[in-house]
Order: sequence, then C-alpha cells, then structure tokens
Amino acid sequence: EGMRNSLAAGEFYLEYQPRFDARGRHIRSAEALVRWAHPERGRISPAEFIPLAEQNGLIVPLGDWIMRTACETATHWHGIGVSVNVSPVQFRDADFVQKVRDCLEETGLEPSLLELEVTEGILLEDADRAISLLKELKKVGVTLAMDDFGTGYSSLSYLRNFPFDVIKIDRSFVSDLDRK
Repeated sequence: EGMRNSLAAGEFYLEYQPRFDARGRHIRSAEALVRWAHPERGRISPAEFIPLAEQNGLIVPLGDWIMRTACETATHWHGIGVSVNVSPVQFRDADFVQKVRDCLEETGLEPSLLELEVTEGILLEDADRAISLLKELKKVGVTLAMDDFGTGYSSLSYLRNFPFDVIKIDRSFVSDLDRK
C-alpha cells in the first residue's frame, strides 16, 4: 500500500543513462531508470522495489508511468531515443500494445525513438504469444531490445525467431572472455 501511495505522491522519478555512438561521438539514446526517493527511508534500490511491484501488481501502473514520462521527456531531445524496460508482468497485460500506441500518440514521440527492452523470460513463458506481441510492436514502429541475454536458456539461433533490433548481452556472459 505504501508503494501505491508513493506513486501517487510523486516519489518515483527517472534517471537517464546515456548511450554513446563511439564512432560519431554523440549520444544516440538514453535508458530510463526508475528511482524511488522514500520520505523516511531515502533512496530505495530498484533491486528491492521492482520485485515487490511485480508481486503486488503495481508494476503495471508504474511501468505505464515510466513509459509515458520517458516518452514525454524524449520529445525534447531532438532525435535522441529513449529506452524503457518492460517487465514480464507488463508484457502479459492484454492492453500493452495499445498502451504503447496511446503513449506515442499522446506524447507525440516518433515511434522509432522508443526502444522497449524485454528479458528472455518472456520468450520462455509463451513463445507464440511473445512472437505475436513483438511483431505487433514492430508494426507500431518501436525498436525492440532483448535485455540480459545469456542469463537464461535462449540460444542465438532461437532468437532468430524473434524480431529484435538490439541484443544486450549480460555482463556475466562476457566478463571472463579475456581469461580463456
């Protein structure tokens, strides 16, 4: 209940982590990262509150708020895109694709400037539904990213079935490459 009140009270905010184009030496996009400034407890780690929000169902309204806020902010960035993480719980929401459409329409953000990041867990739950939803999102015109690749069971050949534009390889997958 406290978390729900915190959302209404405006205690959540976004920080943006820029992504640079190394060749062109300019910012290409930024990832929206949600933060919680609790009035008594101070900053609460997303590692602590995101799983809680997924359990209590608050991740859907929180995710909607994140996407809308990120899109509104990115409209002022003159062609720099914004990336938003999508929880598996949000991805299961029957209205998710429509929410994305509505958000883009209401904020006026160019669809190609919104990148949605999903984890491979959504592919394992119901691959057919995931493919269908991802294809619908591609028709909307957004960019799709697979986040944390290498932490689950997906193979690169399996990923070819899905319309991803970006694959973000998890740090644990590549951290010891120089030692082999």
